[in-house]
Amino acid sequence: MIRTGIGLPLMTWLGCRASGGVAPQDCAPVTSGLPAEASAEGIGGEYQLRLVATSGVKAGSRVDGTLRLQRQTGKLRYRSWPGSDSSVVHPMYGAADLELVAVDAIQVGSISSSDPTAPGVLVIEQRARAGQPPRTEIILRLGSEANRRDRQRVDGGYTALRVRELSPSGFSGTWASGVLRERSAGYFCAVRKDGKDGKE
Repeated sequence: MIRTGIGLPLMTWLGCRASGGVAPQDCAPVTSGLPAEASAEGIGGEYQLRLVATSGVKAGSRVDGTLRLQRQTGKLRYRSWPGSDSSVVHPMYGAADLELVAVDAIQVGSISSSDPTAPGVLVIEQRARAGQPPRTEIILRLGSEANRRDRQRVDGGYTALRVRELSPSGFSGTWASGVLRERSAGYFCAVRKDGKDGKE
């Protein structure tokens, strides 16, 4: 079960856009939704990452770190279990260097793992099934145990980032973490280190 902090309070989007090379310290909440045509295919690269907690025992705290994403290839782009949903793909995977405990987020295995079969970060893109209104959801699930290819997790600990805004300089959105139920949540910004768009 992928839990993603949908219930976060609505707040005004103030920063973390492409103009002016905005840095993570300018990160502010975002409430916009992704357009139906949005895609995670172009988000490969290296980022400065900031998580800010707005709920939980460490509400008001923040943590800075780094994130690296690269393209997933072959069968690893798709779910492996029987009856897999073709509307869900894993276009990117990667690793992060981040002290999740600083915002009281759960670490489900290593977030620095670069193993494509059990990555520290897995990008999950879900589109509407046939007959449904067009929509796109992009989630970054953290933790090698949560992302292991050889098992299907239906519950347990989680930390997930839901992308709500994409721009040439990076992406931003909300995050949530817990075990069985949410215990901490907030917003995040990921800003490119190299200024490139990740499409090379």
